[in-house]
Amino acid sequence: MLTADHIRRRFLDFFAAREHRVVPSAPVVPHGDATLMFTNAGMNQFKDVFLGTGSRDYSRCANTQKCIRVSGKHNDLEEVGVDTYHHTFFEMLGNWSFGDYFKAEAIRWAWEFLVDEMGLEPDKLWATVHAGDEGLGLGPDLEAEELWLEQTPLPPERVLRFGSKENFWEMGATGPCGPCSEVHLDLGPGACDRQGQEGHRCGVNGDCGRFI
Repeated sequence: MLTADHIRRRFLDFFAAREHRVVPSAPVVPHGDATLMFTNAGMNQFKDVFLGTGSRDYSRCANTQKCIRVSGKHNDLEEVGVDTYHHTFFEMLGNWSFGDYFKAEAIRWAWEFLVDEMGLEPDKLWATVHAGDEGLGLGPDLEAEELWLEQTPLPPERVLRFGSKENFWEMGATGPCGPCSEVHLDLGPGACDRQGQEGHRCGVNGDCGRFI
């Protein structure tokens, strides 16, 4: 069983080997940011870069950010104990590009890290992409969908489209936002905590503990 220290170190070393600057976690209570009570995402310390009001002396980096989610848009407090993976305090591992690489490299390296570095079984992995949103004037993220099929051995039936609730990331009502991809791990039928319930079917973004 790997410890959190091992996972953290392997993640940072993996991206350091791919020319990412490893930067420290920002404080849990943000400095100089009146919009947040607590740091709630790994991107918080880079908000000025994404908003175009600041810059860094590197174009790619990796970090492990200590996060608290107990209020606001990203409030996980009510989910703790309901499912198998929500927490109010956790670390978020991230690799970041500032005008350097984009979806192709992010997808390829995510797969390499999960499969080659961490040893997850490829036939248990699924990917999701944004299905589009008429209200936002967006079509499906065909670019990400095609890249998952090009950059990884995933078959088309394991690259799924979901709506904005699952696959559109936004910081708040205004600010940086956009379609996102996620990787899901199938823990097997034995991980389903709704076995025997009438009408239940396990699935990615479902309501049981099988897919995470």
